[in-house]
Amino acid sequence: MTTRAALGQEAPPEPPPVAPPKVTDAIPAPPPPPEAPEKKDAPIAPPKAPAATAQVARPPGAKRQPVPALPPKGYLPGSRRSVGLGLSPFAPSGPTLPGGATIPFSVPAEESSEFTFKFSGFMSAALRLSVDERERATPRQFETTLLAPPQTPDLYGAVRGTNAPLGSWVELRFDYGNANVKAVVKLSTWKPSAGETWRETTSQNFLNEAFLLFTAPVTADLTLNWTVGVFRNAYGSLGQYGAGQYNAAIVGSPFGVGETLSAKYKLSSSLSLIAEHGVMGRLSKVPLGGGPNVYDHDANPSRPSAFVHHAHVGLGIEGDVPFVFGLHYLSNFAQDERDQIDDPKTPFLDEGLRPDPQMTVLGADVRMINNHLGNFAIAASYADASYAHLLTGMNYYGADTGELLTKRLLGQAGGGTGKLLIAGFEYNFSWSKFLWHPTAFWGEGPDLITSVFANVGTVLESRDPSFDGRTLYKLGAEATYRFFSWLALSGRYDYVSPNSKDREESFHVISPKLVFRSNWNSHEHVTLSYTRWFYGAHTRGEAPNDYTREELDNQMLALTFGMWW
Repeated sequence: MTTRAALGQEAPPEPPPVAPPKVTDAIPAPPPPPEAPEKKDAPIAPPKAPAATAQVARPPGAKRQPVPALPPKGYLPGSRRSVGLGLSPFAPSGPTLPGGATIPFSVPAEESSEFTFKFSGFMSAALRLSVDERERATPRQFETTLLAPPQTPDLYGAVRGTNAPLGSWVELRFDYGNANVKAVVKLSTWKPSAGETWRETTSQNFLNEAFLLFTAPVTADLTLNWTVGVFRNAYGSLGQYGAGQYNAAIVGSPFGVGETLSAKYKLSSSLSLIAEHGVMGRLSKVPLGGGPNVYDHDANPSRPSAFVHHAHVGLGIEGDVPFVFGLHYLSNFAQDERDQIDDPKTPFLDEGLRPDPQMTVLGADVRMINNHLGNFAIAASYADASYAHLLTGMNYYGADTGELLTKRLLGQAGGGTGKLLIAGFEYNFSWSKFLWHPTAFWGEGPDLITSVFANVGTVLESRDPSFDGRTLYKLGAEATYRFFSWLALSGRYDYVSPNSKDREESFHVISPKLVFRSNWNSHEHVTLSYTRWFYGAHTRGEAPNDYTREELDNQMLALTFGMWW
C-alpha cells in the first residue's frame, strides 16, 4: 500500500482524530441560537488563524463536546458536508484546474443579521497558440506556423472538446446583504478585450447575472431558499465546484430571468429531503433586421422567445461520507407567433411556418461530496426534442442554444427533432487526504491527486439519417503531484470517439503541465502546458468552428495564469 513517505510527507502528530468543518456551497443557514451550541449542521466560517480544539458553552450537567479542529489560514474550502440538487449560484463559472477541483473562490461563510458588502472574483487568462508546418513555404516565410487562437478541435463544452488546454475566464462578483437576504451582481467575460485583435461582443458578458437570495428558516428542520433575478442553475454537474472535466452538465443548465425555490427538510440528524422548482424566461428577443451574421451567431429574429420550467427532488446524506441523490425534470419550450421569417441558413427548416419547439429532459444523478474517499459523481439524462433548433434558454450537454445542439447531436436535416441519451461519471481522489484520515489534511503538504472521467451519448432517434443511431464517447485520466509548495506536475490523457459511424473521426490527446504557486494553499496559479493531438484520417472541427482535417493543427503551447479572491 502507498505510504505517506511515498508522498514526501512526515508522519502526522498524535492528537485525537478531528473532522473538517461543515461548510455548504449553497445559501448558508443562520447561526444556531446560543442555547443550542451543540447543533452540528450549522456552517463554520473559514478561520483567520490556525486553531486546535476549543470548548463551547454548555447547559449545566451537559457533557463537554469537542469542536472540530479548524483548518489553517488560507485553506481551500473543499470540505462541504451537504449541498443542494444543483450547483449553487455561488459556484464560479471558471474552468477546471489540473487536479480536478475548480478554484473555489467566495464560498459563503457564516453570516449575521448585519448588512455587509463583499467583493470577490476569479480571473484566468491564457496565451494559447497552435503549431503546424506550411506545405509550401516561400523564401520569405517560415515553415513553422503559429496561430492564436489555436486551430484545434477543442472547444469549451463541445462533444469533441476535452478542456485539456485551459482557457480564459474573468468573473467579478459583488454581494450586499446578510444571512436572510442578499443581492448579487456578476460581471464576466471569456475574452478580456485588451487581448483581442477585434472586439467579439458576444464574449463580453458585462452584467452577466443579477439576483436576490432569500433564506428563511421556517422551523428547526425546514429551510427555504429563494433565488430571484437573472442567473443560471446547473444539474448533473460532475465536478466538485463546476460542470466537470468536460465542462458539460449532463442533465441541463437553465439560464435567464426567473426564480428557483428550494426547500430542505431534515428527516433525521443525517438525512434530508430536498426539493427545487423554478421557471426561467428571456429579457428580450432579437428584432427584425438584427443579424444573424458570421460574427454574432446569437442574433436571429426568427428564434422565438423561449422558457424553461424545471423541478427536482432528492435526498442528502450528511456525515463523514456525504451523498446527494437527485431526480430532475426540465422542459424548454416556446409559443411565440412573432417574426415568422424563413432563415436562409437553415434549408431544412421553414421558420415562415414555424412550429412551436419543445425539449423535455429527464435525469438522475448521484454525488459523493469531497471526503477522504474522494469526490465522485455519476449522472444520466434522456432528452426528447421537437424542433430544438429554435430553442434558447437552456444549455444541454455543453450547447448553449438549440442551434448548437442540433448541429452537434441531432442533425440539421431534422431541424433538431430526435431523442438523446447522455451519461457521464467523474472520480477525483486525493491520496494525502486518504492516507492522513482520520486526521484532517488541509492541503498543507505534498499530495497526489488522480482523476478518471468519461462521457457517453447515443442518438436514439433523429430525422437526420447521418445522426440517427450515432454513438459518441470520450474518456480520460489525469494525475497531479504537488511535491513542492510552489510546484506541481500534471499529466493528462483523453480519447475521443465522436461518431460511431466513422471511427476515423476519433483521436487521442496528451497534455503534460507544470503548475506554479507561491504556497500550498495560495490563491494564484501559473500553468505551462503542451498539448498534442493524434488525429484520425477524418477528424474535423465542430460547430461553430467547423475546421476540416487539413485545417487542424496538432500541437499547442499555452501559458495560463489566474487568481481568486
